[in-house]
Formats: sequence, structure tokens, C-alpha cells
Amino acid sequence: MDLISILATVILVTTIGTMIVGVGAFVAFKLRDKRKPSKAKGDETLNLTGLHEPVFLTPYIPVEASLKLE
Repeated sequence: MDLISILATVILVTTIGTMIVGVGAFVAFKLRDKRKPSKAKGDETLNLTGLHEPVFLTPYIPVEASLKLE
């Protein structure tokens, strides 16, 4: 085989492999998306409404805005 046919075969195999991995990732995403989240895992960051609250971060309030609030 000459060089062109070898390179064409490599490109074809790479393209087909990439498409298979992409379809597999999409199927895995859809399966993960269908799962219902459960509160049995004991996540301390969930409050009663189920919204995530920051644990270690405090909101930044600029000095000008804090002076206007007072």
C-alpha cells in the first residue's frame, strides 16, 4: 500500500472511533440525566429547598456599596 491509502485508513478509523466515543458519551449523559437525585446521600450543602448554598465562600461586597447600604 502506498502512503496515501495508509493515511486515509488512519483518518477513517480515527473518525469512526471519535464518533463511537461521542455517541457513548451522549448515551452516558442521558442515562445520568434520567437518574433522580436522592437526599439519602447526606449532602450538607443542601438546604430545605434543595438549593446549593456556598460552604466556605462569602459574598464580596465592595466598600462603596456597603457604605450606600448603611
